[in-house]
Amino acid sequence: MNSHVAEGMMPSPAHTPKTNGRGKANGRGKAKLNKVELLKRKKSPLSLIHDIYRWADEGFDSIPPEYYDLFKWHGFFYRKQTPGYFMLRMRISNGVLNSTQLRAVAELSRDFGRGVGDFTTRQNIQLRWITVESMPPIIEKLQSVGLGSEQTGMDNFRNVTGCPLTGLARHELLETRQLTTATALSLLGPEFENIPRKFNISINGCRLDCTHAQSNDIGLTPAIGHVGSRPAPGFNVVVGGHMGSRNPHLAIPLDMFVRPSQVTALCRAILTVFRDNGSRAVRGKARLWYLIDEWGIDKFRDEVTKALGERMPAAGTCQLYRHPDPLEQDHVGVHPQIQEGLSYVGMVAPTGRVTADQLFDLAGLADRYGNREIRLTNDQNVIIPNVPDERVDALLEEPLLEAWSPSPSGVMRGLVTCTGIDHCHFALNDTKGISLAIARKLEERLPDRDKVVRLNVSGCVHACGRHRLSTIGLEATRLRQDGKVIDGFNIFEGGRLGEDARLGVEVHRKATIEETTELLAEAIASRYKSDEVPSAVPA
Repeated sequence: MNSHVAEGMMPSPAHTPKTNGRGKANGRGKAKLNKVELLKRKKSPLSLIHDIYRWADEGFDSIPPEYYDLFKWHGFFYRKQTPGYFMLRMRISNGVLNSTQLRAVAELSRDFGRGVGDFTTRQNIQLRWITVESMPPIIEKLQSVGLGSEQTGMDNFRNVTGCPLTGLARHELLETRQLTTATALSLLGPEFENIPRKFNISINGCRLDCTHAQSNDIGLTPAIGHVGSRPAPGFNVVVGGHMGSRNPHLAIPLDMFVRPSQVTALCRAILTVFRDNGSRAVRGKARLWYLIDEWGIDKFRDEVTKALGERMPAAGTCQLYRHPDPLEQDHVGVHPQIQEGLSYVGMVAPTGRVTADQLFDLAGLADRYGNREIRLTNDQNVIIPNVPDERVDALLEEPLLEAWSPSPSGVMRGLVTCTGIDHCHFALNDTKGISLAIARKLEERLPDRDKVVRLNVSGCVHACGRHRLSTIGLEATRLRQDGKVIDGFNIFEGGRLGEDARLGVEVHRKATIEETTELLAEAIASRYKSDEVPSAVPA
């Protein structure tokens, strides 16, 4: 084997667009690329796998710091909060995995990750405390059970999401499990290793819009269009959604209808246009939205059509529910499947934080009560499907379901949080710990189980907790009180998706933790038309 290749010293990524002064790929002018783009031109990110194996033998100190970011192409994220350690993010298309795969993840958490992990808002699992020495056995263990972590961070397409109940639920127009998997497999590899920024894809045949299509760069939602003169099921398309930064945007309609057989080709075409034309100058303005904003949606559609090689019909008739039932949209609880005699049990894993022991327990429950399958949701929760109806009561008595309730309070049911300051240097406070404490206090005052309180919490403006999409959103901040700097939140209200979609707006700035709890209690009570706010629970 060529020694340069073996050590990952390829001079550039497989696809290196020409650039003009703004970093755009049209070949005019002088390139002014951001630091990440220059790094990608210096070294192919995917070729770093050879170096990872070498550095695993030589130790962390042998890694040039400039290459820390390139580890993300292989699913390993260097964390400044935990020097010498990485986070591992896996790829689990549509959030579907089996008990053998989950046990392998649990073993990795136990053996290499201090027994802790997280369910994410993209139907995924992340582990912590990973060393470079442990990376080769982790990679090989994942591969041995049909999982992987390739291209899950930085300038790559992220986990392709879909309804976690695909193939099981009465709300579904089209099953998407094969589509999400096929699309992910089609996009992996050198062809799309060098796009300008991160890229989120949602392929959802569920009428409940449980994958939040308008928050994605590509969002496919169920629709009825026409093939010739015949009505046919397929998908409408929205593009350009992104939630991070101070300038988030909801995706807008592409006015295009695609059949299931065209989904993967469409995603490839859109990514090709983005790869070849997206800005590579200022990273804060490099998401797909900014290309669409510059060109206009008509030109963008024309360029996608050229890349696709055929013109798609105009959008079909939307099949999303106008007002989805919140008690069904999150897939929490016990519900019948379309398969007679079977039910699914959706459980809330508070804030998504999990332990290796809980993952082992979950795999065992899927074996004993279901068909060995586990499904992850976009709200950091988990589902055991295919439970015979006569076995449901026994499952509900299992100890794990005391911690992960299928019938939690409305406050706990709707809680979604980002990682927090323990493992992210962008976060301004312990979002998971503080949010859980606030939710515990709120549920004592507002214990209703039949009203879902959407409370999304982010540790910074990057909005990994999707706080601008939620009925109530919190964004961590710091404030000064009595000469001390303390934790607090900016409070947002009114976010929602659908026909009248809008981002939440800031209604209170720099509230203390105590003030946040009181303001949320008032907002929740007002929303549900309570006569009065229940009295405070002592801290």
